[in-house]
Amino acid sequence: MKKSTKKIIAIAFMAVFVLSTIAVVSPSIFRFNNPDNSQQSLTGTPKDNYTPDKWTTFCQSENESKSTKYIAEYKIPTLCTQPLSITTDPSGKVWFTETNTGNMAEFDPTTKSFQEFENPLWQKGEKSMMWGIYYEPDGNIWFSDSQHNLIWKFNTQTKNYSRFVFPKTLGQSEAFPQMLKPVGSDLVVNDFTGRKISIFSTVQTGTNLKTIDINSPEDYNFTSDVTADPSGNIWYTVWNYQLGGELVKYNPQTSQFSNYTLPTGILAPNGISIGPGNKVWITDTASSMFISFDPQSQQFTKYITSPPQVSTYGNASGLIKTPITRPYWNQFDDQGRLWFNEQVANSLAVFDPVKGSLVEYLVPSKNPNWSDCGTLTDCGVAQVLDFTVSHNKVWFPEWVENNIGVLDSSVPLPLSQNASASNITLHRGQNETVNVTLVPNEQLNGPVDIMTQQTASSQDLRVTTSDKSIVLDKQKTVTVNISADNFALSGTYKLLIGARYQDVTISQFVTVTIA
Repeated sequence: MKKSTKKIIAIAFMAVFVLSTIAVVSPSIFRFNNPDNSQQSLTGTPKDNYTPDKWTTFCQSENESKSTKYIAEYKIPTLCTQPLSITTDPSGKVWFTETNTGNMAEFDPTTKSFQEFENPLWQKGEKSMMWGIYYEPDGNIWFSDSQHNLIWKFNTQTKNYSRFVFPKTLGQSEAFPQMLKPVGSDLVVNDFTGRKISIFSTVQTGTNLKTIDINSPEDYNFTSDVTADPSGNIWYTVWNYQLGGELVKYNPQTSQFSNYTLPTGILAPNGISIGPGNKVWITDTASSMFISFDPQSQQFTKYITSPPQVSTYGNASGLIKTPITRPYWNQFDDQGRLWFNEQVANSLAVFDPVKGSLVEYLVPSKNPNWSDCGTLTDCGVAQVLDFTVSHNKVWFPEWVENNIGVLDSSVPLPLSQNASASNITLHRGQNETVNVTLVPNEQLNGPVDIMTQQTASSQDLRVTTSDKSIVLDKQKTVTVNISADNFALSGTYKLLIGARYQDVTISQFVTVTIA
């Protein structure tokens, strides 16, 4: 495959996943070109894979890592490694890929130390997005390499690398191996641009990956993340950007497909996982939405995040009218909670399906080159493009700040929230009031902002609050008025009512039915 063609695919995909991270970034910065070393002073580090004018964009904008009450960051010793996929092993050590070096790296949370293992099979100066990673019980780590069309294996005992060529789909000129997920004793990888998923055994010989390939149904450009339910059915999404797509269930025993059309407005469904009750959960990178699908009723339910903090998108130009969060990948923890990364909101979020609660944590480091920051300070995103959950710890990379971070979800939240109703029914032209009680759990040193978001259109449902911002020095009640338009479309919607204090947003969903 020609390198120029692979670069075009990489650029196209990066445009999808960042989509200009607020439309101010030129697509040219996504090109994986080798630098002209004759025109720059070399540092002898991976920074040299970019020209100096791109160093603060891709390598880091700040020399020091940061911390908050909930999140600690750690600076990777080697400059400009660009960490991406991340996992943990049974001992609690953290493993991650470096897209700008081709190396596997390890972080020991006990000693706070890094080890980076040189990949002798990697060509100097090359770069690749390594989205998928899986730690095998025998100690091998498998990871994908989209730029070079490879699947890699790293032996954590011998520190040796092996690589296998990922097969192209018959009739397709390109392949894009992306995420890796276990299915029984095998692994499955989605071919993002190759219109297939591939299942393979981790017992491999030779240089070509031996796979069972399952072509994606219908004529969709992208085949996204994969998950498996307890019955062994494989679920994934196929879609065309901004044109929607389908949720696919594939039964390996019968080779039967079942397709379900995704709801209107779900335009880049990337992340997918199976939760309690075998519900399927999907995150949409083209909006602020995440959705569930109930296989029994075959019904989708839409949910929405809180608005992103201004510090993440800046809006120095004033052109951003409706900022979104772009939820990316998702996974469940051992408490039955759904975690996902909000790419352009620079946040990690956790949703409790039982309580109907959503908590969003702001990542402290920010790179201004990926947002509409202008001259604003403390503005931007660190490009948190993956994460892994290990009990109450969530580990994540910062692709453009050269950090890895950890979120401790056991740290108490600064306030508690309770709505007077979790379900309300309105007829057209009617309105209802929900009282939200807020209680401080500590002494708060700043205002608490009140916000709402909804999955209904503003023409159907109007929501107002008695306060936009409060000083929460004692228990207080905020009134939320919900009104259905005289011509509102009937349906069931989710209303998110949130309270934001500094770097954490605590919200609760109310189900609103317009009869």
